[in-house]
Amino acid sequence: MTSPMSVPGSVGAHGLSRVELSLPADPQMLFLARMAAAAVATRAELSYEQVEDLRLAIDELCVALLGSRSGAGQIALLFQWDAEGTLDVVGTLVPDGDPSPSTNGKAPERTGPPLSYELSQRILDALVDDHGADAIGGVHRAWLRMRRQELSV
Repeated sequence: MTSPMSVPGSVGAHGLSRVELSLPADPQMLFLARMAAAAVATRAELSYEQVEDLRLAIDELCVALLGSRSGAGQIALLFQWDAEGTLDVVGTLVPDGDPSPSTNGKAPERTGPPLSYELSQRILDALVDDHGADAIGGVHRAWLRMRRQELSV
């Protein structure tokens, strides 16, 4: 699945702004995810510290998805934020050959998170407000949520 990156700040359904990015499942390409995360966090008006935290969190999210796999498939990232300052990121490891596994009309099988998620979980605990991971129909997903911090004067 290859989808171009949307224009940052483009408004989608329900008044949410969104950006989609798809990149090869290769750790050397994660700099693109960090760059996109920084641009989105700036558009969502997060603080400087939160922008930097999100860059680190995106790294962990992608590493959790990749585990020991590299080069097979794509990492698809969806960034969505609203006017209240809630930013959600969903990352999916899409295997080569079947970008959307068929469930044959049945609920997809849900399995545990990717193997490398435990270490990343501890790091994400310190960086974001909420996060999680699972695998549905053999497709690994991880997500995170960050809320804008109000600056005190």
